[in-house]
Amino acid sequence: MRLFQRHWRFLFSIVPCALLMGAAVPGAAAQDSGLGIAWKAGPHFAGKKKVRKSISGAACAPVLPPVCIAALDEKNRTQFFTIADRTLKPGPVMAIVEDNGNGDPDTEGAAYADGFFYLLGSHGLSRKKGKFHPSSFLMFRFPVDKSTGKPAFDISADTVAPEITRSDRLRQVIRKSPGVIGDYAEKPLGKKAGGANLEGLAVIGKRMYVGFRGPSSKGRAYILSVDVDRLFGDGDLAPVIFTLELGKNIGIRDLAAVSGGLLILAGPVQEEGLYSIFRWDLKNPPQKLKDLVMPDPEVKAETLLVLGQQDDSYDVLVLYDGIKDGGPREYRLSYSR
Repeated sequence: MRLFQRHWRFLFSIVPCALLMGAAVPGAAAQDSGLGIAWKAGPHFAGKKKVRKSISGAACAPVLPPVCIAALDEKNRTQFFTIADRTLKPGPVMAIVEDNGNGDPDTEGAAYADGFFYLLGSHGLSRKKGKFHPSSFLMFRFPVDKSTGKPAFDISADTVAPEITRSDRLRQVIRKSPGVIGDYAEKPLGKKAGGANLEGLAVIGKRMYVGFRGPSSKGRAYILSVDVDRLFGDGDLAPVIFTLELGKNIGIRDLAAVSGGLLILAGPVQEEGLYSIFRWDLKNPPQKLKDLVMPDPEVKAETLLVLGQQDDSYDVLVLYDGIKDGGPREYRLSYSR
């Protein structure tokens, strides 16, 4: 076990927000059959079946064992979990907005960086009826102990702790963005390019990156980067928009920080289409690493966690919206420098 612990710490020193497992399962993911290696969850995540099927993002603090949070797009809360022996082990539930009947925050992404967890509201209208819910246009941040990955404050499933801060500043950046993003801000997801809707989240240094599921225009998807501390404070957010060629009607379903850039989980703007994983160095065109085969035609790949990074490959965990407890599957992804 000491060897594994040393390897984990080495990986954490490279990308503390993303790399979790290192040598814990060496070579195993390379032997999968195309559908990856199935993990399990035990016990189950909290809530009714609909909530348990709504995991849309996750992030882990680099501690042993990893302490993680899940973004849930059907509830006003997050749930902690840990990872051990290819199993997600759900823990405490924490409210992030008041349950006042005004709609849930529709959290679609999660990230960890430098002692903080982040949760991303969709910043879009509701899918089915195109309704506006103020809590969906929020970003959330809360501190944790870097040595344990856990909050040092009391948490509750019913009461929002004052240590959970929120920001609505990203909404204005999106509305004022030039071109396609501003044109589709706060419009329904639609049948064409799709209204602005965020699903991917990652933090690298002092920059936050958010990925748009929609709009997608002429084969282009979009990532917006802002100053993360100013997002929760004052000052110019210094927004930068990146345009990526990912494919026709393809948007971003999740982002994960790795050494030298980001991994991108891409998928259809609407309900049907191809899901893929790309590697992007923040400068050159993205490199496709893998097309994913869905374990069920009714589910959507929406969460990407990086378990480890080698010189020419990543071990990753993919979770699915539409499967109880996320239906996690492990993959090994080869890449070229």
